[in-house]
Amino acid sequence: MNTKELILEEALKQFSQKGFDGTSMSDIAGPLGISKAALYKHFESKQRIFDEIIAESGVKYKDFFEKLSVHFRKDSNSKMNKRDVDVYSSISAEGLCENVLTFVRFSMSDEYSRRVRRMLTISQFQRRELGEMYTRRYVDAMLGYDEKLFEQLMKAGVIKEGDPKVLAAMFYAPVIMHMGIWDREPERAKECETAIKKHVEQFFLMTSSRN
Repeated sequence: MNTKELILEEALKQFSQKGFDGTSMSDIAGPLGISKAALYKHFESKQRIFDEIIAESGVKYKDFFEKLSVHFRKDSNSKMNKRDVDVYSSISAEGLCENVLTFVRFSMSDEYSRRVRRMLTISQFQRRELGEMYTRRYVDAMLGYDEKLFEQLMKAGVIKEGDPKVLAAMFYAPVIMHMGIWDREPERAKECETAIKKHVEQFFLMTSSRN
Protein backbone atom coordinates (compact mmCIF):
# COMPACT_ATOMS: atom_id res chain seq x y z
CA MET A 1 0.00 0.00 0.00
CA ASN A 2 1.10 3.56 -0.65
CA THR A 3 0.82 6.28 1.99
CA LYS A 4 -2.57 7.51 0.80
CA GLU A 5 -4.03 4.01 0.96
CA LEU A 6 -2.58 3.48 4.45
CA ILE A 7 -4.15 6.75 5.59
CA LEU A 8 -7.57 5.71 4.27
CA GLU A 9 -7.28 2.30 5.92
CA GLU A 10 -6.33 3.77 9.31
CA ALA A 11 -8.96 6.50 9.04
CA LEU A 12 -11.67 3.90 8.38
CA LYS A 13 -10.49 1.93 11.41
CA GLN A 14 -10.63 5.04 13.62
CA PHE A 15 -13.98 6.24 12.23
CA SER A 16 -15.50 2.79 12.79
CA GLN A 17 -14.52 2.95 16.46
CA LYS A 18 -15.24 6.61 17.29
CA GLY A 19 -17.33 8.00 14.48
CA PHE A 20 -16.49 11.05 12.39
CA ASP A 21 -16.69 13.67 15.14
CA GLY A 22 -14.87 11.49 17.66
CA THR A 23 -11.83 11.03 15.43
CA SER A 24 -9.08 13.64 15.08
CA MET A 25 -6.38 13.97 12.45
CA SER A 26 -3.89 13.07 15.21
CA ASP A 27 -5.80 9.82 15.82
CA ILE A 28 -5.24 8.92 12.18
CA ALA A 29 -1.63 10.08 11.90
CA GLY A 30 -0.39 8.60 15.20
CA PRO A 31 -0.71 4.86 14.45
CA LEU A 32 0.92 5.44 11.06
CA GLY A 33 3.94 7.10 12.62
CA ILE A 34 3.55 10.27 10.57
CA SER A 35 2.97 13.89 11.55
CA LYS A 36 -0.26 15.79 11.03
CA ALA A 37 1.64 17.98 8.57
CA ALA A 38 2.48 14.89 6.50
CA LEU A 39 -1.16 13.83 6.65
CA TYR A 40 -2.29 17.20 5.32
CA LYS A 41 -0.01 16.78 2.32
CA HIS A 42 -2.28 13.95 1.18
CA PHE A 43 -5.66 15.17 2.43
CA GLU A 44 -6.64 18.78 3.06
CA SER A 45 -9.11 17.87 5.81
CA LYS A 46 -10.72 15.07 7.81
CA GLN A 47 -13.86 15.62 5.74
CA ARG A 48 -11.91 14.94 2.55
CA ILE A 49 -10.70 11.62 3.97
CA PHE A 50 -14.23 10.67 5.00
CA ASP A 51 -15.63 11.62 1.60
CA GLU A 52 -13.06 9.46 -0.16
CA ILE A 53 -13.93 6.46 2.01
CA ILE A 54 -17.62 6.94 1.21
CA ALA A 55 -16.92 7.20 -2.52
CA GLU A 56 -14.61 4.16 -2.50
CA SER A 57 -17.09 2.07 -0.52
CA GLY A 58 -19.88 3.07 -2.92
CA VAL A 59 -17.94 1.62 -5.84
CA LYS A 60 -17.17 -1.59 -3.92
CA TYR A 61 -20.81 -2.02 -2.88
CA LYS A 62 -22.00 -1.45 -6.46
CA ASP A 63 -19.65 -4.16 -7.74
CA PHE A 64 -20.70 -6.56 -4.98
CA PHE A 65 -24.44 -6.12 -5.47
CA GLU A 66 -24.24 -6.42 -9.24
CA LYS A 67 -22.83 -9.92 -8.78
CA LEU A 68 -26.13 -10.74 -7.05
CA SER A 69 -28.09 -9.20 -9.95
CA VAL A 70 -28.97 -6.15 -7.88
CA HIS A 71 -28.51 -2.99 -9.93
CA PHE A 72 -29.61 0.07 -7.98
CA ARG A 73 -31.35 2.73 -10.05
CA LYS A 74 -29.58 6.08 -10.45
CA ASP A 75 -32.74 7.96 -9.50
CA SER A 76 -36.47 7.42 -8.97
CA ASN A 77 -37.17 7.99 -12.68
CA SER A 78 -34.78 5.29 -13.88
CA LYS A 79 -36.20 1.97 -15.04
CA MET A 80 -35.66 -1.29 -13.21
CA ASN A 81 -32.83 -3.39 -14.65
CA LYS A 82 -34.49 -6.02 -16.88
CA ARG A 83 -31.85 -8.63 -16.08
CA ASP A 84 -32.61 -8.30 -12.37
CA VAL A 85 -36.32 -8.88 -13.04
CA ASP A 86 -35.52 -11.92 -15.19
CA VAL A 87 -33.20 -13.40 -12.56
CA TYR A 88 -35.60 -12.94 -9.66
CA SER A 89 -38.58 -14.10 -11.73
CA SER A 90 -37.08 -17.57 -11.93
CA ILE A 91 -35.10 -17.77 -8.69
CA SER A 92 -35.82 -20.61 -6.27
CA ALA A 93 -36.34 -20.28 -2.53
CA GLU A 94 -32.86 -21.73 -2.05
CA GLY A 95 -31.38 -19.26 -4.52
CA LEU A 96 -33.05 -16.30 -2.84
CA CYS A 97 -31.84 -17.47 0.58
CA GLU A 98 -28.30 -17.79 -0.72
CA ASN A 99 -28.35 -14.28 -2.22
CA VAL A 100 -29.68 -12.72 0.98
CA LEU A 101 -27.21 -14.62 3.15
CA THR A 102 -24.35 -13.64 0.83
CA PHE A 103 -25.32 -10.00 1.40
CA VAL A 104 -25.60 -10.53 5.16
CA ARG A 105 -22.25 -12.31 5.44
CA PHE A 106 -20.59 -9.61 3.35
CA SER A 107 -22.06 -6.92 5.61
CA MET A 108 -21.22 -8.68 8.86
CA SER A 109 -18.00 -10.59 8.17
CA ASP A 110 -16.11 -8.69 5.48
CA GLU A 111 -13.80 -6.41 7.49
CA TYR A 112 -13.98 -3.47 5.10
CA SER A 113 -17.75 -3.59 4.74
CA ARG A 114 -18.24 -4.05 8.49
CA ARG A 115 -16.07 -1.03 9.29
CA VAL A 116 -17.86 1.22 6.80
CA ARG A 117 -21.23 0.22 8.22
CA ARG A 118 -20.07 0.74 11.82
CA MET A 119 -18.53 4.09 10.85
CA LEU A 120 -21.87 5.32 9.55
CA THR A 121 -23.82 3.69 12.38
CA ILE A 122 -21.84 5.65 14.98
CA SER A 123 -21.55 8.84 12.94
CA GLN A 124 -25.30 9.07 12.27
CA PHE A 125 -25.81 10.23 15.86
CA GLN A 126 -23.11 12.90 15.61
CA ARG A 127 -24.29 14.86 12.60
CA ARG A 128 -27.67 15.11 10.91
CA GLU A 129 -26.22 14.84 7.40
CA LEU A 130 -24.43 11.62 8.33
CA GLY A 131 -27.66 10.22 9.72
CA GLU A 132 -29.30 11.02 6.40
CA MET A 133 -26.42 9.33 4.59
CA TYR A 134 -26.89 6.20 6.71
CA THR A 135 -30.62 6.16 5.92
CA ARG A 136 -30.06 6.58 2.19
CA ARG A 137 -27.52 3.78 1.98
CA TYR A 138 -28.87 1.18 4.39
CA VAL A 139 -32.60 1.87 4.37
CA ASP A 140 -33.91 3.90 1.43
CA ALA A 141 -31.75 2.26 -1.24
CA MET A 142 -32.65 -1.26 -0.13
CA LEU A 143 -36.37 -0.62 0.40
CA GLY A 144 -36.63 1.38 -2.82
CA TYR A 145 -34.99 -1.38 -4.83
CA ASP A 146 -37.15 -4.13 -3.32
CA GLU A 147 -40.33 -2.10 -3.83
CA LYS A 148 -39.68 -1.63 -7.55
CA LEU A 149 -38.57 -5.24 -7.97
CA PHE A 150 -41.71 -6.57 -6.27
CA GLU A 151 -43.82 -4.23 -8.39
CA GLN A 152 -42.37 -5.75 -11.56
CA LEU A 153 -42.68 -9.30 -10.23
CA MET A 154 -46.36 -8.68 -9.46
CA LYS A 155 -46.96 -7.41 -13.00
CA ALA A 156 -45.28 -10.55 -14.34
CA GLY A 157 -47.47 -12.75 -12.15
CA VAL A 158 -44.46 -14.18 -10.32
CA ILE A 159 -45.60 -13.08 -6.86
CA LYS A 160 -49.06 -12.43 -5.46
CA GLU A 161 -50.71 -9.03 -5.75
CA GLY A 162 -50.24 -6.60 -2.88
CA ASP A 163 -48.66 -3.31 -1.90
CA PRO A 164 -45.01 -3.53 -3.09
CA LYS A 165 -43.88 -0.87 -0.59
CA VAL A 166 -45.34 -2.79 2.35
CA LEU A 167 -43.95 -6.03 0.95
CA ALA A 168 -40.47 -4.50 0.72
CA ALA A 169 -40.61 -3.51 4.40
CA MET A 170 -41.87 -6.99 5.35
CA PHE A 171 -38.97 -8.56 3.48
CA TYR A 172 -36.13 -6.30 4.60
CA ALA A 173 -37.04 -5.37 8.20
CA PRO A 174 -36.43 -8.82 9.78
CA VAL A 175 -33.12 -9.11 7.92
CA ILE A 176 -31.80 -5.79 9.21
CA MET A 177 -33.17 -6.56 12.69
CA HIS A 178 -31.19 -9.79 12.93
CA MET A 179 -28.11 -8.06 11.54
CA GLY A 180 -28.42 -5.56 14.39
CA ILE A 181 -28.55 -8.38 16.94
CA TRP A 182 -25.55 -10.05 15.27
CA ASP A 183 -23.66 -6.75 15.45
CA ARG A 184 -24.29 -6.28 19.17
CA GLU A 185 -23.96 -9.94 20.12
CA PRO A 186 -21.47 -11.67 17.76
CA GLU A 187 -21.84 -14.94 19.65
CA ARG A 188 -25.39 -15.16 18.24
CA ALA A 189 -24.21 -15.03 14.61
CA LYS A 190 -25.27 -18.58 13.76
CA GLU A 191 -28.66 -18.08 15.39
CA CYS A 192 -29.23 -14.89 13.41
CA GLU A 193 -28.16 -16.47 10.14
CA THR A 194 -30.57 -19.36 10.71
CA ALA A 195 -33.40 -16.94 11.55
CA ILE A 196 -32.77 -14.91 8.38
CA LYS A 197 -32.79 -18.07 6.26
CA LYS A 198 -36.12 -19.21 7.76
CA HIS A 199 -37.60 -15.74 7.25
CA VAL A 200 -36.63 -15.65 3.56
CA GLU A 201 -37.97 -19.19 2.99
CA GLN A 202 -41.29 -18.29 4.64
CA PHE A 203 -41.51 -15.01 2.72
CA PHE A 204 -40.97 -16.90 -0.55
CA LEU A 205 -43.72 -19.41 0.29
CA MET A 206 -46.17 -16.70 1.32
CA THR A 207 -45.68 -14.48 -1.73
CA SER A 208 -44.90 -16.83 -4.62
CA SER A 209 -47.60 -17.42 -7.22
CA ARG A 210 -45.95 -20.69 -8.15
CA ASN A 211 -47.13 -22.49 -5.01
